[in-house]
Amino acid sequence: MSDYQEKRKLPPEKDDQRLQSARPRDDRSVATLIDRMETELLDAKSLPFSDKCMVEREEMLFLVRMIREGLPEELERAQWVLQQNRQLINQARREADTIMRDAEVQMARMIDEHEVTQQAINNASAMLDEATRQSNEIRTSSIQYTHEVLSNLEDHLTDILVNITRNKKNLGGSDVS
Repeated sequence: MSDYQEKRKLPPEKDDQRLQSARPRDDRSVATLIDRMETELLDAKSLPFSDKCMVEREEMLFLVRMIREGLPEELERAQWVLQQNRQLINQARREADTIMRDAEVQMARMIDEHEVTQQAINNASAMLDEATRQSNEIRTSSIQYTHEVLSNLEDHLTDILVNITRNKKNLGGSDVS
C-alpha cells in the first residue's frame, strides 16, 4: 500500500494535520494533484443503486484549491515568455531606430562630397537592411518560441482534459454493486 493510501486511513481529526504537513513541495504540481483527485474518485465508495459516489469533501476542496494555485504559475510563465518576446522586439526596434538616426547623421555630414555621399547612402541602406533583417529574425524567433511554449501548454492541458473525460466516462459507465 502506498504512503498516500496509508495516510488516507487516518482518523478525521488528523486529516487537517495530514493535509498541511504530509505534502512535499513537488506534490503541488497540477498533474500530481489531478492524479490524486482521480485516485480519490476511483477509490470512492459507490452509493447503492446510483452512479454517484461519496468522497471526502475537504480532500476534494483542498485538491481543487491546490490546482487553482498551480495553474496560475504555468500561465504566469507563459505570460512571462510573451513579455520577454515583446521586450526583445522593442529592443530590436530601438536598435533599428538608433541605427537609422546614426545613418542619417552620418549621411548629413558627408553630403558635401559626391563620392563620400554615395558611399554613405550605400552604407545607410545596408545598415537599414541589416537592422530590418535582424529585427525580423528576432521577431520571427520570438513568435516561434512563444508558439511552441503555448502549443506545449495546450497539449498538456488537452491531455489533462482527455484524462478527465475518460475518467468521467469510466465512472459513469461502471457497474454499481
